[in-house]
Amino acid sequence: MRDETPVEVRGSFVVFRRSGRATRLLWEATAGRPARFLRPERRHGWVLYRWETQFGEVVLAHTVRGEMGMTFPSHALLRELAEDAVALAVVEPDYSPPHGPSLEAIDADGPNKYYGTTWRRLEQVLGMPAPYWHSSLRDPELMMAWRPGAATLEVPVVIVPDPGPLLRLAAQEADGSHAAVAALDTARRAVWSQAKSCHEEITKHVDTSEDLASIAIAARPLLPPEPPTVAEEILRDGWRTILNRTDTLAAECTRLGHVLGAARYFPGSREITVDTASCAQAEQWVSRLQTGPRTALAAALAAEFGGGQDQDILIDPITDMPAVRTRDGSMKTIAPQRLPAHSPLAALTIGRGHNSVWVTTQDGTVFPAPQIGGGYTYGYEGGGPMALSRLIELLLKDITHAAPGYNEDQPPAGLCHATEAGWKGRTPPFTLTRAELEGLRDA
Repeated sequence: MRDETPVEVRGSFVVFRRSGRATRLLWEATAGRPARFLRPERRHGWVLYRWETQFGEVVLAHTVRGEMGMTFPSHALLRELAEDAVALAVVEPDYSPPHGPSLEAIDADGPNKYYGTTWRRLEQVLGMPAPYWHSSLRDPELMMAWRPGAATLEVPVVIVPDPGPLLRLAAQEADGSHAAVAALDTARRAVWSQAKSCHEEITKHVDTSEDLASIAIAARPLLPPEPPTVAEEILRDGWRTILNRTDTLAAECTRLGHVLGAARYFPGSREITVDTASCAQAEQWVSRLQTGPRTALAAALAAEFGGGQDQDILIDPITDMPAVRTRDGSMKTIAPQRLPAHSPLAALTIGRGHNSVWVTTQDGTVFPAPQIGGGYTYGYEGGGPMALSRLIELLLKDITHAAPGYNEDQPPAGLCHATEAGWKGRTPPFTLTRAELEGLRDA
């Protein structure tokens, strides 16, 4: 465990403040003469910088973005990366106010337990500032070219996964193509967002750190302008075109769109599992599935669950959502963001299994409940029951209303009570009619 106290959360990383530690080489030692920089080296998903110090070889390691995540040093890692080194320091992707980016170190002849150090204390051993590459700027070729005293580079951020296929698709489209606009907007927003975040983190946590003079900031992000706002209907139409294509480039762009935040423009983005025996409504839905083309959306769904090119693709002819059968006999499909229905809500069914909610309209058509955010559950106080009560309220008003997101208004108290406590003892499957749901809403 870290011998630190968390003081701030930034994104997926916790920022730590150091507490007292035992004596370690890269914490207590001070060299009497400057170290000799040996070389950079790329090895096993790392870029390493090596110095020959009066204490022996010291190595500073950065993981290469996309190849390896947050890793704390150990004797095994030291032997793997730098067997002859006396100490290994790893640049972590979090921050240690007021010292800047976190550094964790381990000594070859010490206990197999990493310890924290700072850039100023590292400089005491090296006799020179050590390079820092923000995790979004770690281009291995540029990192390998760094030498002590090098000027700070202005470089484009590294986006993982690479948005290149989106740019290729946009380049192949005709002028005015909504598909090109959607693909390019997704790539540009991914680059802009990452560059903005990188710039803000360096400005806040590195430029203002007490150890700034001991940090050789190797690179800063090239800041693109904020992308212009594109009308939502254009983005939705563009992505609909891409998702319906059957080429491999469109399939790769579909995967990228999902990862890079464009899925909100898809007709459906929430993958769900359908237990075909969970209720009569699920069986009715399965019975209408037909063999369908391997569209980009279908290919992405099949790939998500290990399906090969020979896997049968089914399609719901009413919602146009694909489905694939899994090895355990269940179905994987995509819930639509809104229902293409022409008849009002007649009943809502809670089936067996997680997130099994079915909508029946007055003309007898069955749909998987529309979804955007988290799943629907009941029987406790939490996000799932709250989302279910919001869904019911919206569908009672308008069967074609989009599924609730995370920032919807508070639903009626009667529906909240029903999904959180009122149905707690009920065993699925069970169905509530429109009249029953309206009664709960109006209670």
